[in-house]
Amino acid sequence: MSERDKALKILRAVRQKIDPDVLARAQRAALVQIGQKPPEPENEASRLFKLALENGGKRRVEILRELERKFRHKLN
Repeated sequence: MSERDKALKILRAVRQKIDPDVLARAQRAALVQIGQKPPEPENEASRLFKLALENGGKRRVEILRELERKFRHKLN
């Protein structure tokens, strides 16, 4: 294993230990520093809908049923 491969392996291990919220905040801060506008955070419904369409829609029925139940519950 080359030095580069060892370094990449160590970086991957460290990245897995970082809290996703901290990583997202750091990425937004980096974008602000270079003068770019950070992207708007995706809302839960949009995220779940995209998840339902992944992998040819294998979990589509399950996720959409859960979304429907969740939003009907909020309306009642």
